[in-house]
Amino acid sequence: MQVVLRHDGSASVTEVRQVQVSESGTEGFITFDNMGDMQVCDLQVFDEIDSCYVVEEDWNLNRTRLEKRGRCGYHPTGRGVELCWGLGEAGNRRYEIHYTLTNLVKSYTDYDGFNHSFYEASSSPAREARVEIRLENDSLNTENAGVWTFGYYGHKGFEGGVCEAVTDETMRDGDAIIILLQLQKGLLDPAVKSEESFTETVKRTALEGSDYNLEDAGLEGGASFQFGSDELPEPEETDGEVLGIVGVMAGFIASVFMAVGLANRKKQKRKQRLRERLSQLMGGMGLDDMPYYRDLPIGGNLLLSGATLSAVKTLAKRGDSVMDDVKKMGLQQLYNAFVLRMIYKDSIQLKVGEVKGKQQKLFYINEPVDPGMSDDLTDKLTIDSWSGAEMSKNEAVGYSMEAKAKKIYKGYVNDAGIEYQLQKLLYEAAGEDHLLQPEELKYYVVNNPLTWRPFASILNLLTAKTIDEKNLNAEHVQQVVGFLHYLKDFSLVAERHLEETKLWKEYLVFATFYGIADQVRKDMKKVAPDVAQLNQLVRPDELMTDIEPLTKAIAGSVTFVHSYMTQDERRVVEKARSRVSSSSYSRSSGGSGRSSYSGGGGHSGGGGSGFR
Repeated sequence: MQVVLRHDGSASVTEVRQVQVSESGTEGFITFDNMGDMQVCDLQVFDEIDSCYVVEEDWNLNRTRLEKRGRCGYHPTGRGVELCWGLGEAGNRRYEIHYTLTNLVKSYTDYDGFNHSFYEASSSPAREARVEIRLENDSLNTENAGVWTFGYYGHKGFEGGVCEAVTDETMRDGDAIIILLQLQKGLLDPAVKSEESFTETVKRTALEGSDYNLEDAGLEGGASFQFGSDELPEPEETDGEVLGIVGVMAGFIASVFMAVGLANRKKQKRKQRLRERLSQLMGGMGLDDMPYYRDLPIGGNLLLSGATLSAVKTLAKRGDSVMDDVKKMGLQQLYNAFVLRMIYKDSIQLKVGEVKGKQQKLFYINEPVDPGMSDDLTDKLTIDSWSGAEMSKNEAVGYSMEAKAKKIYKGYVNDAGIEYQLQKLLYEAAGEDHLLQPEELKYYVVNNPLTWRPFASILNLLTAKTIDEKNLNAEHVQQVVGFLHYLKDFSLVAERHLEETKLWKEYLVFATFYGIADQVRKDMKKVAPDVAQLNQLVRPDELMTDIEPLTKAIAGSVTFVHSYMTQDERRVVEKARSRVSSSSYSRSSGGSGRSSYSGGGGHSGGGGSGFR
C-alpha cells in the first residue's frame, strides 16, 4: 500500500493485492469505518486482465461472479462504506486499487497528523503487508516526523524519505496495521483544523495500553520529543566482574534477549501456526480421546519424542487432562533420563567408596564408545539465530553458539550422540580412576568452560526449542500423545506378565523425561506380579535419589559453561546492550523499531477487508 500525503491533508492511496483466488466467492472488499469527516472517493481498480474496471456508485452485492467481473463500486454500510470489486477468474491474481482519503491529516495546535487503520484482516488475512507513506513534495524522516504503529507483528520507521510499516509474520483475523503519524507544523496545510492538542487528544489515546515507553514518547511527565534530537539515555553500566553460575546465566540471558527483540513475537506467531497444524495432525480427535500407544513412541527416539510432545504441550487446552500432570520438560529432566538410561546400560555404575573418611556413593564411568554420525535432530527444530540481530558480523563471531554447536555436533544430535557426548564429559571429569564425585564435575568444567560450551549449547537448544511444524507428522504426534496417555493410566491398564515387560526400563526413562517417573514407578508396583523381580528389572525407588546429586551437578555445570563469557565477549555484550537501549528509545520516540501489537485506540478507518 502506497499512501501519498497531499498539501491539503488528503491522501492518494494505491493498494496492490496479490491473491490466489479460488473458485468460490464473487468479490473483494475494503471496509472503512469510523471515518468522521473523512470520505473515500476516486475509486479505480485494475488487474492483469482487464485494464480498468467500470465504477458503480451503488454496488449491488447480490450478483454472480460473472456479473461482477470487471466492475467495482461503493457499498454504503451503517458505519461507513465498502469499496468492492469483482474477483473474475480464479488463479494467481493481482488487483490494483486506487482511491482518495479526504481529510486524513488534520491540523492541531502542536502538530499535524493522524491515527488511522490502513488495513484490518478479517477474511483471507495477508501473509505479508507493507504500507509506505510519503509526502507529495518532501521527505519524511526523524527530523520532521514521528511514527508509532499498532496491531501487527513487524517493524516501522523511516527509510529514503518514506515512512514504512512492514509485517514480519503472517497476519491473523483481527490483526491490523494502525499508524499514528506525527508531523512537524508547516509540512502541510490541512483543510481540517482543530483547536486541540495532537499530543493529548490523539497521541495519548493511541499510545495508552501499548508497550511503547510513554515518557520517551513525550507523555507521562517526560520531556516532549523534539524532532532531530540526538539525546539518548546512557546505557546501563555493569561492573564486569566474574559472576557466579546463576548470575552469569542471568546476565547473559538478559543481554541476549535484549538483543533479539523479535523472539517473543515469533513464538506467538509460531504457536498460531502449530495450533492450526495440530488440529490437522490429530484428525479432529481431542488429546484425551487419543487411544493408548503401548510401544515406545517414534521407535524409542527420546529426543524427537520430547520435542514433538513439547510442541503439542504448548497447544494443549486446559480441558485436555492428559497433559495436566506433565511437568515442564527441561534440562534437569533430560539429564535424569539420560543418566538413568546409561545406568540401565551399565555405561555408568553406582559404587560405594570412601571420600574424606566417609562412605559415599560414587559413579564409575566406563569409557564411552563413539556411535558414529547418524540422523540429526537440529534440522527438525526451530532455530532462530539471535547473534546477528543487533551486532555486526565481527561482533557476532563469539556469540552464535547455537549455529557453532550445530556445526560441531552435526550427526550427533540424537539419542546415541547425546548419550555418548554426555558420557565423554563425565569420563574426562572422573580422571584416571574413572570414579566421579559430583564436585569433581563442577571443578572440571570451571577449568574447561570453552571446551564444553558448544555441547552445553546443544543441550539447552534441545529443551528450549520445539519441533518445527513442517517436521511434525500425524503418526509421531499420535504416538507421543497416545504413549503419554498410556503412561498416565498405567495402573488402569490390564495386568501384564513380567515376560512382557522388557520395555519397562525405557518406559521409566521416558517417564523421567516427561516428569512423571514417580507416578509410573508406583503404577508399575501395582501391576507387577513380583515386586522383587520388578526391582531387578527397573531398579529400586532409591535409584532416582542416588543419581540426583550427579544430575544436579550436570545441570549446574552445563549452565555455567553455556553462560561463560570471555572478557572480549563481555565487551561485545555491553556494546549490544548500549545499541539496544538506543534503539528502544528511538522506537518509543517515534523513530525506527518494532510495532506494538497492543494500543492504537481512537483510530479512524478499519472494519476489515478480504474476499467473499
